[in-house]
Amino acid sequence: MTRAEIIEKYLPGYGDGTNRANQAVTALCKLQYKWYNDGDVFDNHYGLKGWVNNISGSANWLYTYISDTVPILERIYTITKDSEYEELLNDLEKVVLNEQLLDWLEQQPAIGSAYTEKGIFSFESPPYA
Repeated sequence: MTRAEIIEKYLPGYGDGTNRANQAVTALCKLQYKWYNDGDVFDNHYGLKGWVNNISGSANWLYTYISDTVPILERIYTITKDSEYEELLNDLEKVVLNEQLLDWLEQQPAIGSAYTEKGIFSFESPPYA
């Protein structure tokens, strides 16, 4: 399947879905959409500051429930350029949009929240001038 077909199959119309495949694709798409449309990052305590939307829950969900995303997401600690963050997002996509993984995750009931999962990543709202 193409990227578009995978997303169409697994991305729920609203919420984060009824199974972990739905949640994984929701979390990934949230991170990608917020970066490419708003410049938001999932943790702004390091090199990239991002804007004002807290999307750390999506990164925390992936980090907690898909072990292969852990080393990719931890790169946020050393990223200083937009291009490095885009590479991180591309690497996440390669892991999350794996059809074999998603087929397995589809059999697992939803757990936690692909939007508000607590974890190691956090976002600090910048002070307003």
